[in-house]
Amino acid sequence: MTHIGTLEVEHENLVVVYDPQTGRVVHQHQVVTMKGGQHPDEKTMEKDALEQLSHAQHGGKEALAFLHVDPRTLKPGALHKVDTAKHVLVEMPLPAAKRKA
Repeated sequence: MTHIGTLEVEHENLVVVYDPQTGRVVHQHQVVTMKGGQHPDEKTMEKDALEQLSHAQHGGKEALAFLHVDPRTLKPGALHKVDTAKHVLVEMPLPAAKRKA
Protein backbone atom coordinates (compact mmCIF):
# COMPACT_ATOMS: atom_id res chain seq x y z
CA MET A 1 0.00 0.00 0.00
CA THR A 2 1.27 3.46 -0.90
CA HIS A 3 1.71 6.15 1.74
CA ILE A 4 1.97 9.93 1.58
CA GLY A 5 3.80 10.81 4.74
CA THR A 6 2.03 8.81 7.43
CA LEU A 7 -1.27 8.60 5.52
CA GLU A 8 -2.24 5.42 3.72
CA VAL A 9 -3.45 5.83 0.14
CA GLU A 10 -6.53 3.75 -0.64
CA HIS A 11 -7.22 4.80 -4.27
CA GLU A 12 -5.33 6.62 -7.03
CA ASN A 13 -6.72 7.58 -10.41
CA LEU A 14 -5.58 9.74 -13.27
CA VAL A 15 -8.07 11.32 -15.65
CA VAL A 16 -6.48 12.15 -18.99
CA VAL A 17 -8.37 14.83 -20.93
CA TYR A 18 -7.55 14.60 -24.63
CA ASP A 19 -8.51 15.62 -28.15
CA PRO A 20 -10.44 12.63 -29.55
CA GLN A 21 -9.35 13.45 -33.12
CA THR A 22 -5.58 13.54 -32.51
CA GLY A 23 -5.04 11.86 -29.13
CA ARG A 24 -3.19 14.97 -27.89
CA VAL A 25 -3.32 15.17 -24.09
CA VAL A 26 -4.53 18.60 -22.99
CA HIS A 27 -4.78 18.00 -19.24
CA GLN A 28 -4.14 15.38 -16.57
CA HIS A 29 -6.07 15.34 -13.31
CA GLN A 30 -4.86 13.04 -10.54
CA VAL A 31 -7.15 11.99 -7.71
CA VAL A 32 -5.74 10.46 -4.51
CA THR A 33 -8.04 9.18 -1.75
CA MET A 34 -6.67 8.33 1.67
CA LYS A 35 -7.81 5.30 3.65
CA GLY A 36 -11.28 5.93 5.02
CA GLY A 37 -12.03 8.67 2.48
CA GLN A 38 -14.72 8.54 -0.18
CA HIS A 39 -13.30 8.15 -3.69
CA PRO A 40 -15.26 10.10 -6.34
CA ASP A 41 -16.92 8.32 -9.24
CA GLU A 42 -15.61 8.69 -12.81
CA LYS A 43 -18.12 11.36 -13.83
CA THR A 44 -17.20 13.51 -10.82
CA MET A 45 -13.49 13.15 -11.61
CA GLU A 46 -14.15 14.16 -15.24
CA LYS A 47 -16.16 17.21 -14.13
CA ASP A 48 -13.37 18.23 -11.73
CA ALA A 49 -10.76 17.74 -14.48
CA LEU A 50 -12.67 20.04 -16.83
CA GLU A 51 -13.06 22.64 -14.10
CA GLN A 52 -9.31 22.62 -13.42
CA LEU A 53 -8.61 22.80 -17.16
CA SER A 54 -10.89 25.83 -17.52
CA HIS A 55 -8.85 27.66 -14.86
CA ALA A 56 -5.59 26.84 -16.64
CA GLN A 57 -6.66 27.36 -20.27
CA HIS A 58 -9.40 29.88 -20.91
CA GLY A 59 -11.50 29.77 -24.04
CA GLY A 60 -11.02 26.18 -25.22
CA LYS A 61 -14.37 24.87 -26.47
CA GLU A 62 -13.19 21.95 -28.61
CA ALA A 63 -14.65 18.49 -28.08
CA LEU A 64 -12.69 16.57 -25.46
CA ALA A 65 -12.66 12.97 -24.29
CA PHE A 66 -11.56 11.25 -21.09
CA LEU A 67 -9.40 8.25 -20.32
CA HIS A 68 -9.03 6.87 -16.79
CA VAL A 69 -5.67 5.27 -16.01
CA ASP A 70 -3.73 4.06 -12.99
CA PRO A 71 -1.05 6.73 -12.44
CA ARG A 72 1.30 4.14 -10.93
CA THR A 73 1.69 2.56 -14.39
CA LEU A 74 3.21 5.73 -15.92
CA LYS A 75 6.91 6.47 -16.11
CA PRO A 76 7.68 9.83 -14.41
CA GLY A 77 8.68 12.54 -16.88
CA ALA A 78 7.46 10.66 -19.94
CA LEU A 79 5.28 12.23 -22.62
CA HIS A 80 2.04 10.51 -23.60
CA LYS A 81 -0.78 10.60 -26.10
CA VAL A 82 -3.93 8.55 -26.46
CA ASP A 83 -4.16 5.91 -29.16
CA THR A 84 -7.64 6.90 -30.33
CA ALA A 85 -8.29 3.55 -32.02
CA LYS A 86 -7.43 1.44 -28.96
CA HIS A 87 -8.33 4.03 -26.28
CA VAL A 88 -5.09 3.47 -24.39
CA LEU A 89 -2.35 5.83 -23.26
CA VAL A 90 0.92 5.38 -25.14
CA GLU A 91 4.35 6.74 -24.31
CA MET A 92 5.93 9.09 -26.83
CA PRO A 93 9.63 9.70 -27.40
CA LEU A 94 11.06 12.73 -25.65
CA PRO A 95 12.17 15.53 -27.96
CA ALA A 96 15.91 15.67 -28.59
CA ALA A 97 17.71 18.10 -26.31
CA LYS A 98 18.95 21.22 -28.06
CA ARG A 99 22.68 21.84 -27.76
CA LYS A 100 24.14 25.26 -27.28
CA ALA A 101 26.74 26.17 -29.87
